[in-house]
Amino acid sequence: MLAVVRDESHEEDAGRVHVVQGLGGVGKTSVAVSVAHRLQRETDQVWWIGAQDASRFNGGLTALARQLGVPDQEIAAGRLADQLWRRLSALDGPWLLVVDNADDARLLDGPGRLALGTGLVRPHRSPRGLVLVTSRDGQPGTWGAHAVLHRLTPLGDGHGADVLLGLAGPTAGSREEAAELARRLGGLPLALNTVGRYLEAVGQRPARFRDAGETATFAGFRASLDDGGAFPHAGTATALAGIWRMSLDLLTERGHRCVRPLLEVLANFADAPVPLILADPAVLSEDEAFEGVSGAEIWDTLQALAGLGLVDLTAASGVDTVTLHPLVRDAHGSPGRYALNVRLLDEAAESDETGLPEDVERWPLWSALTPHVVHALTFEGGSDADRLFLGTWSAANLVARSLHAQGQLSQARRLLEGLVPRVGGVFGEDHPQALTSRYYLASILDDQGHLDQARTIYEDILTTRRSTLGENHHNTLTTRHNLALVLHSQGHHAQARTIYEDILTTRRSTLGENHSYTLTTRHALARVLHDQGHLDQARTIYEDILTTQRSTLGENHPNTLATRHDLAHVLHSQGHHDHAAAEIEAVLSARRRLLGPEHPHTLAAQEWLDTFNAARGKP
Repeated sequence: MLAVVRDESHEEDAGRVHVVQGLGGVGKTSVAVSVAHRLQRETDQVWWIGAQDASRFNGGLTALARQLGVPDQEIAAGRLADQLWRRLSALDGPWLLVVDNADDARLLDGPGRLALGTGLVRPHRSPRGLVLVTSRDGQPGTWGAHAVLHRLTPLGDGHGADVLLGLAGPTAGSREEAAELARRLGGLPLALNTVGRYLEAVGQRPARFRDAGETATFAGFRASLDDGGAFPHAGTATALAGIWRMSLDLLTERGHRCVRPLLEVLANFADAPVPLILADPAVLSEDEAFEGVSGAEIWDTLQALAGLGLVDLTAASGVDTVTLHPLVRDAHGSPGRYALNVRLLDEAAESDETGLPEDVERWPLWSALTPHVVHALTFEGGSDADRLFLGTWSAANLVARSLHAQGQLSQARRLLEGLVPRVGGVFGEDHPQALTSRYYLASILDDQGHLDQARTIYEDILTTRRSTLGENHHNTLTTRHNLALVLHSQGHHAQARTIYEDILTTRRSTLGENHSYTLTTRHALARVLHDQGHLDQARTIYEDILTTQRSTLGENHPNTLATRHDLAHVLHSQGHHDHAAAEIEAVLSARRRLLGPEHPHTLAAQEWLDTFNAARGKP
C-alpha cells in the first residue's frame, strides 16, 4: 500500500487526492503515519489534520493556511480554500498533507463540493505533493473523479497468525491455532492487536491469579467467541464497540434511519454471504423498525454500510449477496429480531425467485440460502422457540429437497434427522408437517441404500395417510409409489408391479395419460417390466414417455434425461449396444453440463457408459 500510494502520487495520478479507505480498525491511520514518517526523511513539509469533527478539521486547515502565508483577511473573507490550494500547488520539493479520519466526508465540502473538486480538500498542481485522506467511506461518488481510492483490506490468515504469535508468543498455541483465531477475528488488525495483547497479559500472569473465564490460548479465545460471540475482556469489547458505534452514528446522521435494525437483522443470519433476497423490503416494512422505509432506502443503506467497510456487496454464481465482517456480525446480532429473520427466510424460500428446489438453474440461490436456514434452526426464543422453529420448518424442508436434488445426500439427511424429531415433538408424529419431513427423509435413505429404514418409514406414513386422507388422495398415492420403489430395490418385483399398476389406473382416470404424475408411475412400471424381462413392453413405455417429455419439458429436463438413461438400459439388454451407448453418452454430456461431473446422476451415467463400452469391446 505504501509503495502504491507513493508511486501513483508521482506518476499519472500526480495532483489527485488519494483516499485510503477501509473498515474501522483495519489500519488506515497506520498507513498514513508510515507515509508521513518516510517523507519526513526528505522534507519538513509534512502536515497532519484530524477530520473527526468540523471544529478540529477547520481549525487545522486554518492553521496550515496561516503557516503557508494566507492573510487573515482572506480567511475571514471566505477564500481560505482557494488561497490554501494555490500555495500548496506552488510549493517546491516534496510535501504531504494528511487528512485523517474523514469518515463524514461532508465536512470536506466547505462552501464547495468535494466530489466536484471545489471542496476544502481538492486536487492540486504540484508535481511532488501528496494529499492523503483516510476514511471509512469508500463510495466513489463521495470523492469524485479526481480522487484515487485505495481499499485497505483485513489481513490474511497467515499474516494474522504472525501478529498474534508476535504478541502472545508460542505458549499461546500453535501457528495453525493462531491462524484459525485470526480467521475468526476477520483479519482485522485492531482486533488482532487487542486480542494478542490480552493473551500476552493473561499468559504472563500465573494461572492461580487468573479470573474465571480468562484464557491465555488461541484455541481458548476462539472457543469463547464461538460460544457466545462476546469478547471475554472488557477492554477488547470497548475498543471494538466504539468503532461500530461511530460508524453507525455517522450513517444515522446522514439520514439512514434503518441502519441499526438492518445491521441487526443481517447479523442474525449465519456467518456466510447473505443473499439480498433476504433483505426483502416488502417483508422488512411489516416490522415497526422499518415502518415507512422504502426499498430504495434499504438499498442506499446497504451501499452506505459497504462504503464504511461494515459489509461487502458482492455477486457469486449470479447471486447478489451482502457479507458482514465476522466481528461486526458478533457485535450486532439481536435475538429480538429473530422472528423477522424467520419471516424473511420463509418468504424467500417460498418466492417465485427461488422457484422449485429441483430446478438446476436455481441451485446457486438455494445454496446461498442453505446456511442461513440451518442457522435459524438454532435460534433460542424462549417461550417463542416453537413458533420460531415452525416458521423455519417449511424453508428447512425445501432446503433439504434442494440438497437432495444436488446430490448432497449426507447433508440433506443430517438436516432432516434433526428436523423430524423436533416437528414431531411440537405437533406429534402423525401431524401432516411431521409426515412431510419423514417422507423426505425416507426418500434420502432410499437413495443412500438404507432400504429397510426407508421402507419402515413409508409403511408407517402410508398407514396414517390412508386413515386420514383416504386411499386415492395424492399424498397417499405418492407414498405408495415411493414404497413400491423401495420394494423394487429390495427385489420384490411382483409386489412393486402390482402397486404401480393400481396407482396408474387411478392416476389415468383422475389426471389423464400425460400428466407428470401419471408419467412418473408409468416410468417406474417400465423399470419393473425391464427387470422382469419384459423388454419390449418396457421399451415401448419409455419411448412413449420420452416423446411426451421432449414436447412438454424439453430435451435437457432431468425427467427427460432420466427416461433416456433407463431407455438406454433396455436397449443394452436387447443387444442394441451401439444405440444404447449413444443414448447414455448424450445423457452423460447433458448431466456433466447441467449437474457437474461429481453429481451422483452424472457418475451413474458414466458407470453405465463404461459398462456399455465394455460390452462393445471398447476401452
